[in-house]
Amino acid sequence: MKIIVVAPSLDPSKNVSGISSVTKFIISNNKEQEYIHFELGRKDNEEGGIFRIFSILKNMREWKNMLNKERDAIIHYNFPLSKASILRDPLFMGIALQQKRKMVVHIHGGVFLTHYKEASSFLKWILKKVFSWNVPFIVLGENEKNIIEQTLKAKRVFLLPNCVDLQDAESFERVYNWIEPLNIGYIGRIAVTKGMENLLQACRELKAKQIPFIVKLAGAEEVKDSFLPLFDSYLGHQFIYAGIVSGEKKNIFLKSLDVFVLPSYFEGLPMSLLECMSYGAVPVTTNVGSIGDVVEDCKNGLFIKMKDTDSIIEVLTNLNNDRKMLSRLGNEARATIFQNFNPHKYIQNLNAIYGMA
Repeated sequence: MKIIVVAPSLDPSKNVSGISSVTKFIISNNKEQEYIHFELGRKDNEEGGIFRIFSILKNMREWKNMLNKERDAIIHYNFPLSKASILRDPLFMGIALQQKRKMVVHIHGGVFLTHYKEASSFLKWILKKVFSWNVPFIVLGENEKNIIEQTLKAKRVFLLPNCVDLQDAESFERVYNWIEPLNIGYIGRIAVTKGMENLLQACRELKAKQIPFIVKLAGAEEVKDSFLPLFDSYLGHQFIYAGIVSGEKKNIFLKSLDVFVLPSYFEGLPMSLLECMSYGAVPVTTNVGSIGDVVEDCKNGLFIKMKDTDSIIEVLTNLNNDRKMLSRLGNEARATIFQNFNPHKYIQNLNAIYGMA
C-alpha cells in the first residue's frame, strides 16, 4: 500500500534530525510499503520566525494537493511535541481527518511531552484535542505511553521503540581503549537544549585537571557559531569537529568513540543513542524521555543529572580511571541493542499498526 510519510528533509546535509533518521530507517527497511515523502519542517539553514509563515502556507497548499493526488494512501505523520510543531502540525493533520483519511500519528518526544505542565493553556488545549482523535498513536517508550494515556486521555496508544540498522555494527569488533586518551563523542543537533553548555564546561575543567581526552562533535549547530568556535578555542587539539556525517563516514565516526555523551534536557528515544550503543560506546546521558527504557544506570551506561556540569566531570573521570568499567559497560550497551532492537520485528509491528489505522 502507499504511505505518505510526513517528515523533515531526509538529506543530512540540509537537516540534522532524529525524525529524519527514523524515517529513512523505515523507508529503507519496509519493502512491503510504497512510501511517499512529504517534506515538512525547517531546514538547518532556513530562517525562522515570521519568515516561516510564508513557507508553511506554501506547504499547506502542497499538502492539499498531495492528499487529492494520493487519495488511497495512509498517512504516517511524525509529530514531535515542541511548541512549533504543536502550533503547526494539527492544522495539517486536521485537513487529512476532514477528508476521512486513515492516519497514524508517530510521537517523537519533545519538551511538552515530559514537561506538559509547563505548556500554556492554549498548547494544552491543542494537545488534548489532538489526542482525542480516534487514530493510532505510536510512542517510543513506556513513560511516554503512560503520560499520553493518563494525562492526555488518548485511547489507541502503541509502543514502538526506535530501531537502528545493525548490519555494519554487527561486523564491527571493538577493541577497548586501555591507555589512550578517552574518545568522548556526540552526534546530533548542537544546541543549548542538548546540554552543550554543560558539556563544554565539563571539558574545560577536565582539561584543567590534565585528564587526557578528545571530544568529537558531529552534526549541525542550531545557531551558527554558538558552540563550535568555543570548543575549538578552549580545547584546541583536544577537540575535533567531524561535520555532518552520514553513511560510511558516520559509521567510522561511531566506531571511533569510547563514550557517547548526551546531557539533553528532553528527548524521545534518540536514534544516535541506539546507534552509538550498537558499536559499544558507553552512553553517558540524562534520564529523560524514553532513554530509561534502554539505558540502565551502572549496567549498560551511566546517568548524569540535567544541567549539571559536575556530574559529567565525575562520570567521565571515573571512566577514564577505570577502563575495565568502560569495557564492561560498552559490551553491555552493545548487547542491549542486539538483543532488543530487531529491525525485522520493528517493521512487522509497524505494519500491524498501519493495519489498524
